[in-house]
Amino acid sequence: MQRIMIIEDNADLRLDLTEQVSDLGYQSIPVTDFERIIEHFIEEKPDLVLLDVKLPFFDGFYWYRQIREYSKCPIVYLWHHEDATRGLQVAREGRKSTGDILPLTSEMLRTTLTQHLKNRLKLND
Repeated sequence: MQRIMIIEDNADLRLDLTEQVSDLGYQSIPVTDFERIIEHFIEEKPDLVLLDVKLPFFDGFYWYRQIREYSKCPIVYLWHHEDATRGLQVAREGRKSTGDILPLTSEMLRTTLTQHLKNRLKLND
């Protein structure tokens, strides 16, 4: 079973994403310790990361760079509505792969996970 790490500090959103990911047939790995994200990542070895940009301690861009030192697994940024335009602009400017998707609905989340995980499998062949 493919494993999806969910890094979201809003407890309601994290729970919702955890349930959606599980309902889609993936194993959810919700993170609640936002000071030790990289340690959780290394320990859990997820197949994909859903990463909020606005996090306590360090933002999602910081954690993106930290994760990239260990892995090329897909990372999908989670943006809140008011941040979407700026977030997509930053993602497109600085990240050529994986970080430019905004899953807002269940269907968008399903499509995003399927696409990124399929692309990851192709890269590993």
